[in-house]
Amino acid sequence: MFLKELVDIMHPFGEATDLTQGEKIVTISSVVPSVLSLNHHLEKLKPQVRFLSSLVRSLQVSLKKRFGGIFINVKMATLTQDGTTAPFSDPVYLKAAALDPAFSLMWIDLHVLVSLEVKAEVLQHVKELILREAVETEQPTPCVDEEEQESLGLEGLFAAYHKKKKKDVGTTPALQLSHYLHIADGQNVLLFWAMNMKVLPSLFKVAIRVLAVPASSAPVERVFSHGGIILRPHRAQMSDRLLTNLVFCKCNAL
Repeated sequence: MFLKELVDIMHPFGEATDLTQGEKIVTISSVVPSVLSLNHHLEKLKPQVRFLSSLVRSLQVSLKKRFGGIFINVKMATLTQDGTTAPFSDPVYLKAAALDPAFSLMWIDLHVLVSLEVKAEVLQHVKELILREAVETEQPTPCVDEEEQESLGLEGLFAAYHKKKKKDVGTTPALQLSHYLHIADGQNVLLFWAMNMKVLPSLFKVAIRVLAVPASSAPVERVFSHGGIILRPHRAQMSDRLLTNLVFCKCNAL
């Protein structure tokens, strides 16, 4: 019974470790949902455990200390009194979780353990973070009127069609975000953005920026491990170029 209780406590931690140390998948988007889900998991276990209640309490304290910035950003904790920046307080973690259709904003409803009013504030804050970066990354295209087109020699066989073309009002970042939240339903993040890059152009620019960040240093450490395996003592005469190419092939093999 003791061992079963220990397995029940630690199993979600193993799952979260595998998610955040992936090598060929998006990992940063799983950080916030994993941390909040683990905290919710430990909170539920408190009244149930018989032998390992102290372990559950210690794990929860350690979780909130190590990932304090996340709990502060979702208003489950208060700012530190000494003025230091809490770990994992960068908003990129919130934006990445929201822009992964596997998580979207569902983690706010399920695992942010605050009142409904505070949840609404967190929800609005995450949306504002995404919209702010979407607006900043947009590059407005200069508008060329009909007279300028004629002076520049842009008249052609179907020039009249292009003159009548109006800007699609449905492509604003706010409307794109609303559409994204409506269609996000657990899809694979890479396939989703590959299919919707033209439908959600402003959000796509934000997604490729934030989702490219690795959640941990484990993939980078594996690269050095592969290099150490390839460059053995009996291959000491290998050139640096050959070593670079071999490591590249090894780490990018499908």
